[in-house]
Amino acid sequence: MNDIYFAFYNLVTDSIEAYSGKNLKIVFNCTLINSKVYLEEPLDIAYLHRLAQEEPFNYIHFALQPNGLQEYVEAMNVFN
Repeated sequence: MNDIYFAFYNLVTDSIEAYSGKNLKIVFNCTLINSKVYLEEPLDIAYLHRLAQEEPFNYIHFALQPNGLQEYVEAMNVFN
């Protein structure tokens, strides 16, 4: 199994590019992934954009969990 060694947010494509062993590149399209999250307030999308930009590994982790990003947004609403 390959581990992800490097990941960054690409503002131009609104995606996270993750690099794994042997130069394998995996692209997570944030626009598509974020469209699956229900937002009570439209500005709640900022939580996901900030997570993707500042902590791409955590974004990937939550995105790969069932309801992970949804629960993240709901938790952020509770704390804020």
